[in-house]
Amino acid sequence: MIFGCKEITFMCDGYKICRTLQEGEKCIRVQKYDQGSIRELFHEHVPSHRISDDQLHDTLKALIGLFGGWSAEAVLHSRLNNRKGGQVRSPNFIYHETYPEKGVLRIYLSSGDITTWFDSVVQPSAFEKKTIS
Repeated sequence: MIFGCKEITFMCDGYKICRTLQEGEKCIRVQKYDQGSIRELFHEHVPSHRISDDQLHDTLKALIGLFGGWSAEAVLHSRLNNRKGGQVRSPNFIYHETYPEKGVLRIYLSSGDITTWFDSVVQPSAFEKKTIS
């Protein structure tokens, strides 16, 4: 028993679960908040062995700049570190992790009105495989 609880309940947020996600692939999505509504701008699957997590984080940042209409200076300044001197790092990225469904990890990156994320199966035994029709 931990902290007076008999068991720990696993919480899944259930937000925009990809019905076609399969083991061994990453699901990448981009959405934009636009005057009270959310529009999906991009949804693509790639084999997990074709892109590392570091490359995927960089790709999410690039997609934010692309769909956000950033200038070349904004793209450059978003990659600066936080040390003193020179230009200010702007815009910044917000990073967040969730579990949209059992066995799936979601990594969010967002800036301004653009949110990107990728889903990947991290616990195949808990992941509910979907049938694609």
